Amino acid sequence: MEPPSGPASRRHVPWSRLLLAVSLLTFRTPPTSAQLTVETVPRLAAEGSDVLLLAHNVSKNPLGYGWYRGERVDSPQLIASYRVDTNATTNGAVYSGRETLYPNGTLLIRNVTQRDTGPYTLLVTKNDLQTERQTGHLHVHPVLPTPVITSNNSNPREHEDTVVLTCGSETQNTSYMWWINSQSLPKGTRLELSKDKRTLTVVTVTRNDTGPYVCEARNPVSVSRSDPFTLDVLSPVAKPSLQASNATVTEHEGPVVLTCLADETGVSIRWFFKGQSLLLAERMTLSSDNSTLTIDPVSRENTGDYQCEAFNRGNSSRSDPLRLHVTWRETSRALSVGAITGIVIGVLLVLILLAVVGRLIFLHRGNWPPASTSGRGPSGSSVS
Repeated sequence: MEPPSGPASRRHVPWSRLLLAVSLLTFRTPPTSAQLTVETVPRLAAEGSDVLLLAHNVSKNPLGYGWYRGERVDSPQLIASYRVDTNATTNGAVYSGRETLYPNGTLLIRNVTQRDTGPYTLLVTKNDLQTERQTGHLHVHPVLPTPVITSNNSNPREHEDTVVLTCGSETQNTSYMWWINSQSLPKGTRLELSKDKRTLTVVTVTRNDTGPYVCEARNPVSVSRSDPFTLDVLSPVAKPSLQASNATVTEHEGPVVLTCLADETGVSIRWFFKGQSLLLAERMTLSSDNSTLTIDPVSRENTGDYQCEAFNRGNSSRSDPLRLHVTWRETSRALSVGAITGIVIGVLLVLILLAVVGRLIFLHRGNWPPASTSGRGPSGSSVS
């Protein structure tokens, strides 16, 4: 025999719909000595932690509970509901798999994220079908990573550049603090903090502003401090001076030592010869720090003006020229103009003398043999 037709049995009505229907029929909760409350534990939750929404002062022998996302009791916002008589839990439309509803009405949310921040409403259905509701609030804050200080200028020039230091990435509900040389920021017109104190501006940096700097980021659930950050301030380079062990030297002698004297540390040295970068010859050596140039032995090609230049990544300064004089002696194979002229004149005189002697001899031979005398004839002859 088939069961009689008629209205559906009450036990077939989904519990979540029953909770909603009862809540809509109940416009006010009669006053009780202990009002239903919701406590969030912890009150300020760190992202990734577990949170309990505790139900306090729940009426005795309730029919069931329902938790909703938001401040309204609305079926599409149901997280989960629990029916006491059947010990049955029904998951709702916004159930994420991280929620657990306990028989005492407490809701556990595991591994919370910032998207879980907001109001949550508990609806309790009492055994007389009256309902009471209470809303609690969940605040989820990120766990701050270690902030990294960044600079808008990695190599600022002293007395010229302004530097802006920034503490990590921007996050909500975060406050910032700064230290320099392990001390709180001194009061001064050259140090300026932004409204949220996340950026620190150093106006017209000097070598005393190198740091180190440290910043701290803080929110309601975490505190994180940066590693020290040091500014590399490029100072103006003072003009170096150049000295020589001997500014005048004879060729093939030596050594000659040129020394570049710089008043500052942290600078590099380079050399110039006759206004051009010095190309090291075979007889030249530089010290490990390039501050000393040694020439041994010297040659006449080393005569000229020498300069040294001190420089860093942003500035440079060159010394006044120092002239090296190299003298040399003439060898026997290198005759002077006067000696050559004397030899030529001597040769010419010899040639002239030889010419005169030759002429005299020639003239003398032209008159030989001498003419015969009168009254004499050749021997052994007679005239008849």
